Amino acid sequence: MITVINNETGNFSSVLNMIKKTDNESFLSDSYDQISKSDILILPGVGNFDHVMSKIYEKKIDKAIFNALENNCKLLGICVGMQALFEKSEEGSLEGLKLIEGEVIKFKFQDKKFKVPHMGWNNVKFSNDKNFIKILKDNRFYFVHSFYVNCFNSENIIGTTNHCVNFTSVVKKNNIYGAQFHPEKSHYFGK
Repeated sequence: MITVINNETGNFSSVLNMIKKTDNESFLSDSYDQISKSDILILPGVGNFDHVMSKIYEKKIDKAIFNALENNCKLLGICVGMQALFEKSEEGSLEGLKLIEGEVIKFKFQDKKFKVPHMGWNNVKFSNDKNFIKILKDNRFYFVHSFYVNCFNSENIIGTTNHCVNFTSVVKKNNIYGAQFHPEKSHYFGK
């Protein structure tokens, strides 16, 4: 069962539509029991880190995610959903889920030609995962973000993107994945 987590802060309809286009069935839910029993979880997140985390904690989604992961569930965090996998963010004071070691920091550029937010199409260079490299050697994904992840363990970084600086755009730790870009907005490459 694929569950798209309803934390009230994501592009739910776009994610559900993309899953449908891959001929898979999915459900939108904030149910503790359904999230806990899911085989695959998708955690979309849009907006402010503290707002996303406050909804996760308010609905006890964090505990349901931990239960699901104990049962070998796969988890994908998208955009701020990816950032929520980490320990903390400069964007707020709430703690992240602490599933991957690292922190979220704000883009700070001296060069005025690079805009914040980083918005639009960009490429991902995949490094530590042969499956991604083989399938997505040539790619382009849709990004919208002003903060990015400083991942402390290089083994968890499987994709990087350049926007004035190279930043972590795809992570993996065991069954936990994160994408800074929006696969649901990235057409063919998002499938």
